[in-house]
Order: sequence, then C-alpha cells, then structure tokens
Amino acid sequence: MDVKQVFDSLARQEQPPIAVDVSQAIAAGHAMRRRQRAAVAGISAVAVAAALVAWTVHPWSGQRDIVAVAAPVPTAPAVPSATATPRPTYKGFASLKKKFPPKGKIASVPPLLMWVSDAPSKNELFLCESGPNGGSCSGFPPLAAKEFARPQGKLRGVGVWFGVAKDDVHGVTVITKDGRKFPGSLTRGVAAGLGLWAVEYPSGAEVRTIVVTGARGETLQRIA
Repeated sequence: MDVKQVFDSLARQEQPPIAVDVSQAIAAGHAMRRRQRAAVAGISAVAVAAALVAWTVHPWSGQRDIVAVAAPVPTAPAVPSATATPRPTYKGFASLKKKFPPKGKIASVPPLLMWVSDAPSKNELFLCESGPNGGSCSGFPPLAAKEFARPQGKLRGVGVWFGVAKDDVHGVTVITKDGRKFPGSLTRGVAAGLGLWAVEYPSGAEVRTIVVTGARGETLQRIA
C-alpha cells in the first residue's frame, strides 16, 4: 500500500469526514524529512569541527606535543672601531720637527720617534730622533754599496741603539756579550730607499754584535 492509499483510508475512517489533499501531505512529509537531514548534517559538521579542534589542541596520547620555539637569530660580533695608535709626544718634538722638517714620514720606532731631514751639507741627510731623553738631529752620508745598515747613535743612560738601513733590510738584532739576543723595531720606506731602526736591550748589558738580516732571515751584515 502506498502513501496515497494510506491517507485515503484514514480519510474515510475519520468522523466527521474531512477533505485531505494527499499531494500536499506527501510534499509536507518530504520537506520535513529534508529539514531533518539538513539538521543532522549540520550537527555532524559541528561535531567533526569540534573533534578536529580537540585533536589539534589535545592530540592523542601517543602523539608528542609539538612546541614551536623561536630560535635566537645570531648577531654579528661587534667590530671594534679602527683607530690609529697614538704616538707618544716627547718634550721638544714639535720644535725639532719644525726646525728640521721630515723628508718623508715620521717613524714610530719604540722608544723613539724618528725621521729623515735635509742637511745643509751636500750629499748628506739628517737623522732626527725624539725620545724620553729629548731630541737631536745628526748628519750622515749615504750608505756605501755593500753597507746595509749603520748605527747612528746610542741613548744616554738607557740600552738603546738606533740608526739607518736600506730597504733591503727586514730585521736588526742586538747580541750581547753573554749571548742574549734582542730584536729591534724597524720601519722601512721612511725616505727614498731608507728605513730607520732602534733596538732596546737591558741597561748595563754590553753589546757584542748588531746583526742585520734580510727578507728570508739571512744575515746581510754584522756590525761589531
């Protein structure tokens, strides 16, 4: 028996009889079932979304908790500012430099400031030095062909020898009578083809030899 026959039977049994539009009743039944299915579908969608949220926040017991940690971004090490090493200022340095202007650059050869200046004599230069004992300038002739370096003086009361050298020279070392060696400071290219050097050693020690060496450490000259 189909739905239309059921409604017709019910209509005949009703007292007093009423008019029933079977087609409208069927359409209403279909609409009610569609609303029920939509409601069920909506509830199911909400339930699925809630389940997904719950799984995201609280994963199952076998799942490890994943914690996002912000890794610190490494920063470049601070680079110290490049500043020139200050030269010592000795008494009388400014006036000596004014009287004997540098012919080239001023060399910081600890413990001295040294430079080369023009001399009034032909074929001669002045070697000027300024240090803890004051300053002075003294003339020297050009180095000979086989001469690589020359001592120009020794400071009073302290163990310091100083002098000039050709640009072929890369090292000057003092050897004392008891065999100790004291390497000196050397600045090359102070003037045309010339460098300046100074060697400190313990005050009171006796110097036996000054050894002049080249770029490969070879001995160029020994000064007794």
